[in-house]
Amino acid sequence: MRLVERLIHWLCALGVAIAAVSVLLSLALIGYSVVMRYFVNDPVPWVDELVGYLLVVSVMLGAGEALRRGEHISVDIVTEKLGPRGKRIAQLFSVAAVALTAAILVWQGWSTAAFSRMAGVISNGYLAAPMWIPQLAVPVGAAILLLMALAVFVAVLCGDPDALKKSDHGAPGGTARPPR
Repeated sequence: MRLVERLIHWLCALGVAIAAVSVLLSLALIGYSVVMRYFVNDPVPWVDELVGYLLVVSVMLGAGEALRRGEHISVDIVTEKLGPRGKRIAQLFSVAAVALTAAILVWQGWSTAAFSRMAGVISNGYLAAPMWIPQLAVPVGAAILLLMALAVFVAVLCGDPDALKKSDHGAPGGTARPPR
C-alpha cells in the first residue's frame, strides 16, 4: 500500500509541477501580449486562446494535489458540529463524491478527446490547434484526482481522520513532523 501511496503522491507532484509551469507560461504570454498590444501596437491574437488552454491544464492537473492537501472548497459549518463518527462519515461521503465526479470526468473527457481526434476537430481560433490535445488535460487531471480520492477514501476508512490534511511528511497542516 505504501508503494501505491507514493506513486499517487508522485503523480500529484508531477501534475502540480506541470500546472505551475502552465501558470507561469500564461503569465509570460499575457505579459508579452500586453507589451505587444500597448507598446509596439502589434497585438498577438493567439495568446488568449493558448492561455485558455493553459488554464484548463493548470486547474485539472492541480486538482489532485489540492485534494491531497485538503485545500478543496468545503463548507464546514455543519461538519464542525459533528462528532468524530459523523465527521468520518461526512468525509467518506465527500471523498466518494469527488471520486465519482472524477470518474465521470475521466470517462467523458477521454470520450470527448477521442472523438475530437477521430473527427479531426480543430479550434476555430487563431491557433487552429487539434482540440484533442488540450482536451486530454481533463481526463489526465481527473485520473490523478480519482486516484488521490480513492487513496484518501481508503485512509479515512482505515481510521485516519486527517487524511485530507497531510503533507508529504504525513503531518497535519503541511509541516514536517518534529524529529524524535
